[in-house]
Amino acid sequence: MQPMYSSNQPTGNLQLKESIRDMIRLQKDYQLSDELFWEIFNTRVLLNEHIDVDAFLTDIRGTVGQA
Repeated sequence: MQPMYSSNQPTGNLQLKESIRDMIRLQKDYQLSDELFWEIFNTRVLLNEHIDVDAFLTDIRGTVGQA
């Protein structure tokens, strides 16, 4: 009898845990607007793209400071 889950599920679970950890750290370490938090959440968790949160925030703040 074959399992009902795919063989790559543990990898998916590890990626999900890592992305959740990133979001918790982001919420704890930075005072972000809701809009910015959800933009990062969409990229990091829903699209499962690995982003360097610190570099991302530095870029965003630099862009906002120039406007």
